[in-house]
Amino acid sequence: MKNPVRIILALLPSLLLCSCLDAAASPEAAVNMLTLKDTSPPVLLSAQAKDEKTACLIFDEDVFALETSFEGMAVYSQGNTLYVDSGQPLDAGSSAEICGSVRDIYGNTTTFKVLVWGINPDPAQLRINEFTTKGSRTQPDRTELKVLRAGNIAGLVLYDGIPGDFRSRFIFPSEEVSAGSFVTVWWCDELPSEVKAKEGKKLNYAAGGGLSENNGVLCLGLSPAQGAAVMDCVIWSSGESSQYEGYGTKEVLDRVNVALENLWWEGPPVYSGWSTSTRSMALDSSGVWYTTVQGGLSFGEENLSEAYSR
Repeated sequence: MKNPVRIILALLPSLLLCSCLDAAASPEAAVNMLTLKDTSPPVLLSAQAKDEKTACLIFDEDVFALETSFEGMAVYSQGNTLYVDSGQPLDAGSSAEICGSVRDIYGNTTTFKVLVWGINPDPAQLRINEFTTKGSRTQPDRTELKVLRAGNIAGLVLYDGIPGDFRSRFIFPSEEVSAGSFVTVWWCDELPSEVKAKEGKKLNYAAGGGLSENNGVLCLGLSPAQGAAVMDCVIWSSGESSQYEGYGTKEVLDRVNVALENLWWEGPPVYSGWSTSTRSMALDSSGVWYTTVQGGLSFGEENLSEAYSR
Protein backbone atom coordinates (compact mmCIF):
# COMPACT_ATOMS: atom_id res chain seq x y z
CA MET A 1 0.00 0.00 0.00
CA LYS A 2 1.28 3.46 -0.96
CA ASN A 3 2.20 5.84 1.82
CA PRO A 4 -0.68 8.42 2.11
CA VAL A 5 1.72 11.01 3.54
CA ARG A 6 3.88 10.84 0.41
CA ILE A 7 0.80 11.23 -1.82
CA ILE A 8 -0.30 14.37 0.07
CA LEU A 9 3.21 15.83 -0.09
CA ALA A 10 3.40 15.15 -3.84
CA LEU A 11 0.08 16.91 -4.45
CA LEU A 12 0.78 19.83 -2.11
CA PRO A 13 2.49 22.13 -4.71
CA SER A 14 -0.41 21.73 -7.14
CA LEU A 15 -2.98 22.28 -4.38
CA LEU A 16 -1.20 25.45 -3.32
CA LEU A 17 -1.19 26.69 -6.93
CA CYS A 18 -4.89 26.00 -7.25
CA SER A 19 -5.56 27.97 -4.10
CA CYS A 20 -3.80 30.97 -5.67
CA LEU A 21 -6.20 31.14 -8.62
CA ASP A 22 -8.40 34.24 -8.64
CA ALA A 23 -11.87 33.89 -7.21
CA ALA A 24 -13.48 33.97 -10.65
CA ALA A 25 -11.36 31.09 -11.99
CA SER A 26 -13.32 28.17 -13.37
CA PRO A 27 -13.23 24.57 -12.08
CA GLU A 28 -11.62 23.75 -15.42
CA ALA A 29 -8.72 26.03 -14.50
CA ALA A 30 -8.14 24.16 -11.27
CA VAL A 31 -8.19 20.83 -13.09
CA ASN A 32 -5.85 22.21 -15.72
CA MET A 33 -3.27 23.02 -13.05
CA LEU A 34 -3.00 19.28 -12.45
CA THR A 35 -3.49 17.91 -15.97
CA LEU A 36 -1.88 20.67 -18.06
CA LYS A 37 -4.54 20.01 -20.69
CA ASP A 38 -4.18 23.55 -22.10
CA THR A 39 -1.04 25.64 -21.58
CA SER A 40 -1.55 28.13 -24.43
CA PRO A 41 -2.58 31.69 -23.49
CA PRO A 42 -5.22 33.55 -25.53
CA VAL A 43 -3.92 35.30 -28.66
CA LEU A 44 -5.18 38.78 -29.60
CA LEU A 45 -6.27 38.69 -33.26
CA SER A 46 -7.68 42.17 -33.83
CA ALA A 47 -8.36 45.41 -31.98
CA GLN A 48 -10.76 47.93 -33.48
CA ALA A 49 -13.17 50.63 -32.37
CA LYS A 50 -16.80 49.52 -32.18
CA ASP A 51 -18.14 53.03 -31.74
CA GLU A 52 -16.93 56.41 -30.51
CA LYS A 53 -15.99 55.15 -27.03
CA THR A 54 -15.91 51.34 -27.18
CA ALA A 55 -13.08 49.11 -28.40
CA CYS A 56 -13.70 45.58 -29.62
CA LEU A 57 -10.84 43.11 -29.06
CA ILE A 58 -11.08 39.65 -30.61
CA PHE A 59 -9.06 36.66 -29.38
CA ASP A 60 -8.54 33.17 -30.75
CA GLU A 61 -10.63 31.64 -27.94
CA ASP A 62 -13.20 32.60 -25.28
CA VAL A 63 -11.75 34.99 -22.72
CA PHE A 64 -12.60 36.54 -19.36
CA ALA A 65 -11.31 39.96 -18.33
CA LEU A 66 -9.18 40.37 -15.23
CA GLU A 67 -11.04 43.58 -14.41
CA THR A 68 -8.52 44.99 -11.94
CA SER A 69 -5.97 45.22 -14.76
CA PHE A 70 -8.12 47.66 -16.77
CA GLU A 71 -7.64 50.81 -14.73
CA GLY A 72 -10.46 53.33 -15.10
CA MET A 73 -12.16 51.42 -17.92
CA ALA A 74 -15.42 49.47 -18.05
CA VAL A 75 -14.89 46.03 -19.55
CA TYR A 76 -16.95 42.92 -20.28
CA SER A 77 -16.46 39.80 -22.37
CA GLN A 78 -18.71 37.84 -24.68
CA GLY A 79 -17.25 34.63 -26.03
CA ASN A 80 -13.93 35.41 -27.71
CA THR A 81 -14.68 39.14 -27.81
CA LEU A 82 -13.71 41.69 -25.19
CA TYR A 83 -15.42 45.10 -25.08
CA VAL A 84 -13.57 47.96 -23.42
CA ASP A 85 -15.16 51.36 -22.73
CA SER A 86 -12.55 53.99 -21.94
CA GLY A 87 -15.16 56.65 -21.26
CA GLN A 88 -13.29 59.04 -23.57
CA PRO A 89 -14.40 59.82 -27.16
CA LEU A 90 -11.92 58.76 -29.83
CA ASP A 91 -11.82 60.67 -33.12
CA ALA A 92 -11.14 59.00 -36.46
CA GLY A 93 -7.43 59.07 -37.24
CA SER A 94 -6.43 59.27 -33.56
CA SER A 95 -5.49 56.40 -31.26
CA ALA A 96 -5.64 55.35 -27.62
CA GLU A 97 -3.58 52.71 -25.84
CA ILE A 98 -5.42 49.93 -24.04
CA CYS A 99 -3.61 47.71 -21.54
CA GLY A 100 -5.02 44.80 -19.59
CA SER A 101 -5.09 41.08 -18.94
CA VAL A 102 -7.47 38.28 -19.87
CA ARG A 103 -7.62 34.58 -19.13
CA ASP A 104 -9.17 31.62 -20.87
CA ILE A 105 -11.37 28.96 -19.26
CA TYR A 106 -8.28 27.00 -18.21
CA GLY A 107 -6.67 29.90 -16.39
CA ASN A 108 -4.02 30.76 -19.00
CA THR A 109 -3.53 34.52 -19.02
CA THR A 110 -2.42 37.08 -21.58
CA THR A 111 -1.36 40.63 -20.76
CA PHE A 112 -1.47 42.98 -23.72
CA LYS A 113 -0.89 46.57 -24.77
CA VAL A 114 -2.53 47.63 -28.02
CA LEU A 115 -3.40 50.81 -29.90
CA VAL A 116 -7.04 51.24 -30.83
CA TRP A 117 -7.85 53.73 -33.56
CA GLY A 118 -10.97 55.88 -33.77
CA ILE A 119 -13.66 54.74 -36.16
CA ASN A 120 -14.59 56.65 -39.31
CA PRO A 121 -18.41 56.50 -39.59
CA ASP A 122 -18.43 57.53 -43.26
CA PRO A 123 -15.23 56.37 -44.98
CA ALA A 124 -14.73 57.31 -48.60
CA GLN A 125 -13.95 54.50 -51.03
CA LEU A 126 -10.63 54.97 -52.83
CA ARG A 127 -8.39 52.98 -55.13
CA ILE A 128 -4.72 53.24 -56.08
CA ASN A 129 -4.75 54.88 -59.52
CA GLU A 130 -1.18 55.92 -60.40
CA PHE A 131 2.29 55.83 -58.85
CA THR A 132 6.00 56.33 -59.47
CA THR A 133 8.88 54.59 -57.71
CA LYS A 134 12.01 56.03 -59.35
CA GLY A 135 11.68 59.56 -58.10
CA SER A 136 14.28 62.31 -58.15
CA ARG A 137 14.83 65.50 -56.17
CA THR A 138 12.61 67.43 -58.57
CA GLN A 139 10.17 64.57 -59.21
CA PRO A 140 9.61 62.73 -55.89
CA ASP A 141 7.81 59.41 -55.77
CA ARG A 142 4.05 59.79 -55.70
CA THR A 143 0.94 57.66 -55.25
CA GLU A 144 -2.41 58.88 -56.52
CA LEU A 145 -5.72 57.66 -55.11
CA LYS A 146 -8.98 58.12 -56.97
CA VAL A 147 -12.17 58.65 -54.96
CA LEU A 148 -14.81 56.16 -56.10
CA ARG A 149 -17.38 57.02 -53.42
CA ALA A 150 -17.67 60.29 -51.49
CA GLY A 151 -17.00 60.37 -47.76
CA ASN A 152 -14.28 61.19 -45.27
CA ILE A 153 -10.67 59.94 -45.48
CA ALA A 154 -9.93 60.29 -41.74
CA GLY A 155 -7.89 57.36 -40.49
CA LEU A 156 -7.38 55.72 -43.89
CA VAL A 157 -3.76 54.66 -44.22
CA LEU A 158 -1.47 54.17 -47.20
CA TYR A 159 1.32 51.66 -46.56
CA ASP A 160 4.63 51.32 -48.33
CA GLY A 161 4.30 47.63 -47.55
CA ILE A 162 1.41 45.83 -45.87
CA PRO A 163 -0.40 46.28 -42.54
CA GLY A 164 1.93 45.10 -39.78
CA ASP A 165 4.97 44.97 -42.09
CA PHE A 166 5.79 48.24 -43.81
CA ARG A 167 8.69 50.57 -44.59
CA SER A 168 6.57 53.66 -44.00
CA ARG A 169 2.94 54.71 -43.95
CA PHE A 170 0.72 57.79 -44.12
CA ILE A 171 -2.43 58.14 -42.01
CA PHE A 172 -4.88 60.59 -43.55
CA PRO A 173 -6.39 63.46 -41.57
CA SER A 174 -10.10 64.26 -41.58
CA GLU A 175 -11.14 65.57 -44.99
CA GLU A 176 -14.37 65.26 -46.95
CA VAL A 177 -13.79 64.14 -50.53
CA SER A 178 -16.15 63.88 -53.48
CA ALA A 179 -16.50 61.07 -56.00
CA GLY A 180 -14.20 61.56 -58.98
CA SER A 181 -11.66 63.64 -57.07
CA PHE A 182 -8.04 62.67 -56.44
CA VAL A 183 -5.73 62.43 -53.42
CA THR A 184 -1.96 62.36 -54.01
CA VAL A 185 0.61 61.21 -51.47
CA TRP A 186 4.15 62.48 -52.07
CA TRP A 187 6.84 60.21 -50.61
CA CYS A 188 9.05 63.10 -49.52
CA ASP A 189 9.46 65.25 -46.41
CA GLU A 190 7.88 68.39 -47.86
CA LEU A 191 5.60 69.14 -50.78
CA PRO A 192 7.37 70.94 -53.63
CA SER A 193 6.93 74.68 -53.31
CA GLU A 194 4.80 74.86 -56.45
CA VAL A 195 2.31 72.30 -55.14
CA LYS A 196 -0.57 73.67 -53.12
CA ALA A 197 -2.09 71.58 -50.31
CA LYS A 198 -5.51 72.06 -51.89
CA GLU A 199 -6.29 72.93 -55.48
CA GLY A 200 -9.82 72.40 -56.69
CA LYS A 201 -10.43 68.66 -56.71
CA LYS A 202 -6.82 67.90 -55.75
CA LEU A 203 -5.46 67.03 -52.31
CA ASN A 204 -1.73 66.61 -51.75
CA TYR A 205 0.07 65.25 -48.69
CA ALA A 206 3.75 64.70 -47.87
CA ALA A 207 4.44 61.29 -46.33
CA GLY A 208 8.24 61.21 -46.08
CA GLY A 209 10.27 58.20 -47.14
CA GLY A 210 10.46 56.97 -50.73
CA LEU A 211 9.28 53.85 -52.52
CA SER A 212 11.50 50.95 -53.54
CA GLU A 213 12.42 51.41 -57.20
CA ASN A 214 11.96 47.98 -58.73
CA ASN A 215 9.95 45.76 -56.39
CA GLY A 216 7.38 46.49 -53.71
CA VAL A 217 3.83 46.53 -52.39
CA LEU A 218 1.42 49.40 -51.74
CA CYS A 219 -1.65 48.82 -49.55
CA LEU A 220 -4.53 51.14 -48.74
CA GLY A 221 -6.09 50.28 -45.39
CA LEU A 222 -9.39 51.33 -43.87
CA SER A 223 -7.63 52.03 -40.55
CA PRO A 224 -4.24 51.47 -38.89
CA ALA A 225 -6.05 49.21 -36.40
CA GLN A 226 -4.89 45.61 -36.08
CA GLY A 227 -7.07 43.45 -38.33
CA ALA A 228 -8.55 46.38 -40.29
CA ALA A 229 -9.69 45.75 -43.86
CA VAL A 230 -7.46 46.45 -46.86
CA MET A 231 -9.30 48.56 -49.45
CA ASP A 232 -6.80 48.22 -52.30
CA CYS A 233 -3.34 46.90 -53.08
CA VAL A 234 -0.82 46.86 -55.90
CA ILE A 235 2.38 44.84 -56.34
CA TRP A 236 5.13 45.93 -58.73
CA SER A 237 8.30 44.26 -59.96
CA SER A 238 10.88 44.62 -62.71
CA GLY A 239 11.54 40.87 -62.56
CA GLU A 240 15.27 41.55 -62.99
CA SER A 241 16.50 40.12 -59.72
CA SER A 242 17.72 36.54 -59.57
CA GLN A 243 16.80 36.31 -55.89
CA TYR A 244 13.57 35.65 -54.03
CA GLU A 245 11.44 34.87 -57.07
CA GLY A 246 12.47 38.09 -58.77
CA TYR A 247 11.54 40.39 -55.87
CA GLY A 248 15.13 40.92 -54.71
CA THR A 249 14.72 40.59 -50.93
CA LYS A 250 12.98 38.25 -48.51
CA GLU A 251 11.15 41.20 -46.95
CA VAL A 252 9.45 42.13 -50.21
CA LEU A 253 8.66 38.51 -51.10
CA ASP A 254 7.08 37.97 -47.67
CA ARG A 255 4.85 41.02 -48.17
CA VAL A 256 3.92 39.86 -51.66
CA ASN A 257 2.95 36.42 -50.37
CA VAL A 258 0.73 37.90 -47.65
CA ALA A 259 -0.99 40.14 -50.20
CA LEU A 260 -1.59 37.19 -52.53
CA GLU A 261 -2.78 34.87 -49.75
CA ASN A 262 -5.32 37.45 -48.59
CA LEU A 263 -6.44 38.16 -52.18
CA TRP A 264 -5.57 41.84 -51.81
CA TRP A 265 -3.90 41.45 -55.19
CA GLU A 266 -4.36 38.77 -57.85
CA GLY A 267 -2.22 37.87 -60.82
CA PRO A 268 1.29 38.96 -61.83
CA PRO A 269 2.83 42.19 -60.56
CA VAL A 270 2.70 45.49 -62.41
CA TYR A 271 5.85 45.65 -64.57
CA SER A 272 8.10 48.45 -63.29
CA GLY A 273 11.01 48.02 -65.70
CA TRP A 274 9.92 50.81 -68.05
CA SER A 275 8.93 53.37 -65.42
CA THR A 276 11.02 56.44 -64.60
CA SER A 277 10.53 59.58 -62.52
CA THR A 278 8.37 60.98 -65.33
CA ARG A 279 6.90 57.72 -66.68
CA SER A 280 4.38 56.52 -64.14
CA MET A 281 2.56 53.22 -63.68
CA ALA A 282 -1.11 54.04 -64.18
CA LEU A 283 -4.51 52.35 -64.32
CA ASP A 284 -6.48 52.75 -67.54
CA SER A 285 -10.27 53.01 -67.84
CA SER A 286 -10.61 49.23 -68.23
CA GLY A 287 -8.65 48.50 -65.03
CA VAL A 288 -5.37 47.47 -66.68
CA TRP A 289 -2.02 48.80 -65.43
CA TYR A 290 0.40 50.28 -67.97
CA THR A 291 3.47 52.55 -68.13
CA THR A 292 2.78 56.06 -69.38
CA VAL A 293 4.88 57.77 -72.04
CA GLN A 294 7.70 60.12 -71.07
CA GLY A 295 6.14 63.11 -69.30
CA GLY A 296 2.79 61.32 -69.21
CA LEU A 297 2.32 61.83 -65.46
CA SER A 298 -1.25 62.83 -64.62
CA PHE A 299 -1.36 63.05 -60.82
CA GLY A 300 -4.54 64.77 -59.74
CA GLU A 301 -6.17 64.17 -63.12
CA GLU A 302 -7.62 61.28 -65.13
CA ASN A 303 -5.06 58.90 -66.63
CA LEU A 304 -5.15 59.71 -70.34
CA SER A 305 -1.55 59.12 -71.46
CA GLU A 306 -0.76 56.64 -74.19
CA ALA A 307 1.14 53.53 -73.15
CA TYR A 308 4.91 53.56 -73.40
CA SER A 309 6.40 51.19 -75.96
CA ARG A 310 10.05 50.48 -76.77
